[in-house]
Amino acid sequence: MDRVESYEILAHLKLGADGIEHLAEIKPHSGVLDDVMEISTFDLIEVHETDTDTGTFLASVNLTHTLPMMMLDLEKIHLHPPYGLDSEGLELNFTGHSDSMKRLIELLKLTMPWDSISIQSVRGDGSGLWKDLLTERQIEVLRCAVSMGYYSEERKISVKNLAESMGMARSTMGGHLKLIEKVIMSKVVDDLG
Repeated sequence: MDRVESYEILAHLKLGADGIEHLAEIKPHSGVLDDVMEISTFDLIEVHETDTDTGTFLASVNLTHTLPMMMLDLEKIHLHPPYGLDSEGLELNFTGHSDSMKRLIELLKLTMPWDSISIQSVRGDGSGLWKDLLTERQIEVLRCAVSMGYYSEERKISVKNLAESMGMARSTMGGHLKLIEKVIMSKVVDDLG
């Protein structure tokens, strides 16, 4: 936190032994990315957008920090972007099987203290399930995409136009759609067994 006001991971681009490549919105205290990129576990891949009004950068970054790399080894755990770090602290949203979640909580207790943790069971069906799996923003994006014909048989709107209709960058919209699809398909596969 001595380097950034906020660091939000919007989407995972690639997960592997060499790191977690992700799309991030970064707001450095200094207004430049140099300070953030001095952190040894962050490798800047590319800056996609710079917003000089807000002092934020949209960038692809590879993260090699020990904690998220250990989480990759846990089976049946899904870390759902967007998530991030700001002056309020670190907020992460996970879903997974009970045994895996217990192992994750034990890992977090060993590696970092927290002020609060909230665990919600998402057994059963209904709209409450999807509200637990998707963020309010993801639900808003999904509703807009469906209503504007993005998922119709003959796609009626492009990602670019969908993004413009919601007042966001194309890359941000693409990240939201990719994550929404991943969450939904992962849930379907888990339910199928």
